[in-house]
Amino acid sequence: MFCCRTPTEDFADGYPSDETWHGYINNNDRVLLKVINYSSPTSAGAECIDPDCTWVEQWVHRAGPREKIYFKPEEVKAAIVTCGGLCPGLNDVIRHIVITLEIYGVKKIVGIPYGYRGFSDEDLSEMPLSRKVVQNVHLSGGSLLGVSRGGPSISDIVDSMEERGINMLFVLGGNGTHAGANAIHNECHKRRLKVAVVGVPKTIDNDILLMDKTFGFDTAVEEAQRAINSAYIEAHSAYHGIGIVKLMGRSSGFIAMHASLASGQIDICLIPEVPFNLHGPHGVLRHLEYLLETKGSAVVCVAEGAGQTFPHPPRHSTTSSNLLHHFNSLSWCRSAAATALPAPVWAFIASL
Repeated sequence: MFCCRTPTEDFADGYPSDETWHGYINNNDRVLLKVINYSSPTSAGAECIDPDCTWVEQWVHRAGPREKIYFKPEEVKAAIVTCGGLCPGLNDVIRHIVITLEIYGVKKIVGIPYGYRGFSDEDLSEMPLSRKVVQNVHLSGGSLLGVSRGGPSISDIVDSMEERGINMLFVLGGNGTHAGANAIHNECHKRRLKVAVVGVPKTIDNDILLMDKTFGFDTAVEEAQRAINSAYIEAHSAYHGIGIVKLMGRSSGFIAMHASLASGQIDICLIPEVPFNLHGPHGVLRHLEYLLETKGSAVVCVAEGAGQTFPHPPRHSTTSSNLLHHFNSLSWCRSAAATALPAPVWAFIASL
């Protein structure tokens, strides 16, 4: 967050001086990464490096505005590019990058259309950006700049950046996009170019270390409530009904967990971080039987990556392989439950 100075009569010209303002972050500021000192590996949520749970302090640099910056704002040409698929909040991120750059005094800000492709396609012209252009863009969905997957070679991208005079690149995207951003940084370093490459992780899964929350996560949790509510109504209305809601979360279950807690209608939440058994006295199926016997229905929320230890059908090589994998992942749960639970138990399956 950028801290703006507030005009006041106590200072010359209405604004405080750098010495008086105290709005910058000191470069020596640190943030403690983990704040719980676990006494035993058996404590809930314990993460220990040895049997004695030795306390190890882990510190990270504090983020925020600095008094001294490397680039002179008047010499900066900043570019913003959005790659991969769409995600809630893209336009909001674009808007805040532009506004913050202008606060720092940057005058030349452009958007690269349709991902990395915009660096090489002669039919795609860069889009001038300013506060006036992006003022209300956050009220619209999608991406002001457009998105695409793939693109030219890293060498061609850096060539284009040199020709355009871009020395600050903001990249909004996922794993593949940031792998490309890292390659762009390495190529710039190889050519001894003074270029800053800034990665903004685009994932609604909220699975980025050291970040409190990734953009799009709140929207995903909010939208999940509708699917959960529908599954609850269907399951509650059917005889021995079970509703299953499968949410995104390939490697982490933040969406599933937060949506389950927020709804108050979920009986079982399965996430990748917590292993579970389907069968046995403490298995999921036994608990489902108990829920049907005691309350007559149940609602299960499943993150798409839950149950990684269970065998899955072979992955397909087509572009729809992810979708097929998701539905196959759901099938094992449905098939296993159908063999152990009285019929009819499958009232509704909602997939988000």
